Amino acid sequence: MALHATASKHHHPHVHHAKIVNFKWPSSLTFPLILFLIVTCFYWKLVFTYQYDWIWGPDLGQQVLPWWEEEARQIQHSQFPLWDTHHWMGQPLLGQAQPGAAYPLNWLLWLVPRQHGHMRMWALQWYYVVVHYMAALFCFLLCRDLGRSRVASLIAGLAFSLAGYVGWTDWPQMVNGAVWAPLVFLFLLRAARGVHPWASASWCGVCLGMAWLSGHHQVPIFLSLAAAGTWLYYIFREGRPNLRIAQLAVLAMILGPIVGALQILPAQEYGRLAWRWAGAVDHLGWQDMIPYYVHIHHALHPIFLFGIFIPGFDAHAGPFLGMVAVSLAILGIAICWRQHAVKLFGAIAIGGLIYSLGGHSVFNGLIYAVVPFVEKARVPAMATLLFHLGFAVIAAFGVDALRSQAAELGSESIWFRRINLGVAAVGSVLGAIIFAILLSRSMAWNMDDRVVITMFVTLLLAALLYAWRTNNLGPVQAVTLLTLLLLFEVGNEAGFMLADRNDWGRRQFVEKVWSNGDLADFLQRQPGPFRVETQTDDIARNWGDYYNLDFPSAQAGVTINSFNLETHTLPTRKLVGTKYTLAREPTQPDQREVFRGASGIAVYENAGVFPRAWAIHDFIPIKEVNEGRAFVNEHLEDLRSKALFMGDPPRNLACPGAQDNVSVTKYQPELVTLQAQMSCAGMVVLSDTYYPGWDAKVDGKPAQIYEVDFAFRGVIVPSGSHQITFRYRPRSFFAGVALTLGGLLGAALITIVSRKSSALAPKK
Repeated sequence: MALHATASKHHHPHVHHAKIVNFKWPSSLTFPLILFLIVTCFYWKLVFTYQYDWIWGPDLGQQVLPWWEEEARQIQHSQFPLWDTHHWMGQPLLGQAQPGAAYPLNWLLWLVPRQHGHMRMWALQWYYVVVHYMAALFCFLLCRDLGRSRVASLIAGLAFSLAGYVGWTDWPQMVNGAVWAPLVFLFLLRAARGVHPWASASWCGVCLGMAWLSGHHQVPIFLSLAAAGTWLYYIFREGRPNLRIAQLAVLAMILGPIVGALQILPAQEYGRLAWRWAGAVDHLGWQDMIPYYVHIHHALHPIFLFGIFIPGFDAHAGPFLGMVAVSLAILGIAICWRQHAVKLFGAIAIGGLIYSLGGHSVFNGLIYAVVPFVEKARVPAMATLLFHLGFAVIAAFGVDALRSQAAELGSESIWFRRINLGVAAVGSVLGAIIFAILLSRSMAWNMDDRVVITMFVTLLLAALLYAWRTNNLGPVQAVTLLTLLLLFEVGNEAGFMLADRNDWGRRQFVEKVWSNGDLADFLQRQPGPFRVETQTDDIARNWGDYYNLDFPSAQAGVTINSFNLETHTLPTRKLVGTKYTLAREPTQPDQREVFRGASGIAVYENAGVFPRAWAIHDFIPIKEVNEGRAFVNEHLEDLRSKALFMGDPPRNLACPGAQDNVSVTKYQPELVTLQAQMSCAGMVVLSDTYYPGWDAKVDGKPAQIYEVDFAFRGVIVPSGSHQITFRYRPRSFFAGVALTLGGLLGAALITIVSRKSSALAPKK
């Protein structure tokens, strides 16, 4: 021991001792992490079990999921998803907007490695969680920037993300736009307060642009209206116009559509060339105003205002916010009304709610009639997003007011007592009404019984407030219980939005898309390209997107020229090359069964269908669509050597007895290559949609594309052997990329210059 002790005292100059580094967790990350854990646990049905899905119903299961499958397929083949060959003879993905091809978060989802050729379900579930976490975090940051405590901001973030519009809406293209609303106002208010005003105004515009990139125009329109109204308020706040604020507003409101240009420009191009079914009597074009009766139908009808408190009582939008959040917001208004932010977000909330009433609000009609483009947002009920954001922010003020009132005044606080009594009265009255209904119906309840949870939560909230007010609960205990009560209540709405996989009524829509894989395997082994149709309700029309097969029609947007083809008629289906039909029994006498799947659905080969490409040497001039339709129905076989042409044909291509051969050598979404052996000069027709952005080359030399047979692409080719190449390079896409990147770089540059200027400015 002595030797050991002595040796330990010797100094060894060449021995280096490891330096101990003390890691300190950044306190600013604590509550965002807590927020993430809460949101994750809230959606336990998705991430901790294999029993529930958020993708269900006809829109998500039969439209969004197939779109995403095609986009993921293209992304993982190193192609940006611009064109979808699988429906309506080809349609632009960016132009349709709702596939969400321009939204960066979607790119990350589509990059996740697929399993058995399809997206992994766990990736889809976590995507849903991340979207709602983003909404909660962004609202948390907004409230923190307004000076709210971390716990109050956390409660506000949860209320905004898990209840209301964001908690109710399952369409990703719509909810993705909504999550950016808090950041739009965060940076707008920073600019108005003079906190790095130019940088803040720039990022206000960037966040508005991100909402436009989401894939749907409705939320961005409402958000732009609210932001523009808020900017106008600050411009004229003191009576005389504030030119400096006006300059900041112009920067933000211009930068928004610039950043969103990657989605806006292709969608605008597509909108001018496509039909839209918006709930009107007939389809609508770009120049057609959506009738106001459509807006009235899709408004928040006054009776559904009760849905703010009662879960499941809604239509067209989910107004539910819950008694906890609403009570906190009312308390915030009552105690903190003198604070500017409470007045502002109160106005935003009430403005959004009044607009959402549609025809029951004269202001809604005035905006519809006067403000350009607003009529395109046909569901005024979706403006409840602004109500939910406003009340969630004010609820944060209410939480902080409760904490300060309890600490300073306790049971002597007048407003604390009033809110406590009011909540208790509402709970008692609601309980009495429920009991009276039970008595009148001999204790039988045949309605949604979640209203009982509302009553229960209201009484629990009253008890919690009383215990807090009388100091029987400490502040940490009270806030913790308040958060848990909020989660309990909003879970009574959001949890019911998820579909149990054993519930066939909900699951059937997805099953019609991803089932019958054996049929898809068979079809994918056949030489192509060709098109497939479904004549059974057990296979959705968007099944082709899911399994990488071309269909002549689908549940998706459609250009006017493709719609004019009338793909529901037998001659047209032959013209577009519908080689196979999926059905349980033959639908035509000349069909031949070539495969039958395990489900009993068979693949029938159709006789007499056209190839994907062929050559013609004559034109049939037509003056109107019906004239061409009649020709297709009565003289289909003539179109193997002739083409319908609207107007005067380009030139005489007559070649009696021509023996041509055209084959497809490469077929990809944005690239098609044909090999043509022509007896003499003629036109090669490709039965894919004629659309701006496609260019053609014959043996490497540019060639003009003509629109023939209503919607097909035709290229004049000289005699001999030639290679024809079609490539999709839309100007709207490249212009959108340039503007979006320019907007982002511009905002970054403005931020750098602004901060440097602030650093160099003399300190006061």
